Order: sequence, then C-alpha cells, then structure tokens
Amino acid sequence: MTSAQIVGWAALALAWSAALWKGGRPERLGASLVGAAWILTPIVELRESWYQPQYGILAVDFLTLVGLAALAMRYGRYWPICAAGFQAIAVLTHLAFLVNPQALYRAYLFGNFSIGFLLLGAILGGVIMEGGTPPLRRPWAWPRPPASRSSP
Repeated sequence: MTSAQIVGWAALALAWSAALWKGGRPERLGASLVGAAWILTPIVELRESWYQPQYGILAVDFLTLVGLAALAMRYGRYWPICAAGFQAIAVLTHLAFLVNPQALYRAYLFGNFSIGFLLLGAILGGVIMEGGTPPLRRPWAWPRPPASRSSP
C-alpha cells in the first residue's frame, strides 16, 4: 500500500467517523455511500494497464453520483449538491478518457484520485455546518413556501 493510499484510507476513516459521531442521517448516508464506493473501487479496477478504460470504476462512480444526487434532492442540505458536482466531474473524466486514453492518462489518474478527497471534504463540511440540524425531507420536489393568511 502506498503512502497516498494510506492517507486516503485515513481521510475516509476520519470523515466516516465524524459523520457517524456528529452528523445527521444525510451525512451518515453520504459517508457510507462514499465509503462503499471507496471500498469497491480497488475491487473492480483493471490493474493490467491504466491505459485501458476502467469500466468497473466508471460504474461505481456513476452509481455514487446517482446516490449523491438523490441525497441532494431528498434532504435540505447543501453539501450533497457539492459532492454530486465533484462526483459528476469524476464521471466526466471517465468519459473523456474513453475519447482519448493516451492523451488524458495523467489527468485521468489525478482527477479520479483527487476527487475522492473533495467528496470527503464535502461530507466533513456537511457534518460541521449542518450535522446538528434535523434534515428537511423533500418528497422529490422543492418545498413550497407557506401560504400567507390575510386577516379580515
């Protein structure tokens, strides 16, 4: 295991522990989702060559994006929006790599490695800023403002 991997696993443990300790339900779900993706990624990666498309990692990243987008729509939190945006960039790096693997090799490796830390930062930010507040449940739609009552 490389030192970068050790730092990554330590950062994941820190974010997940903080979410379990001080986070609300959305933070716990998000940390568990990102943690599951973090665990699945080395299992599905093709280790023969990084010059070939990583379809397994693309699938894991896409499912993580769907989960984070669902969290952003379901709960009234800002951090899942940021996390979903970061994850969308990860998915786009996969798609760009499919277009030209040779030219985008370093960007592909750097992008997919560093975006995981941005996701963990978004979760930690959510725990710090919103962890103690109860989540606003959204039935897949933005809440409407209450109707004002006019007095006679």
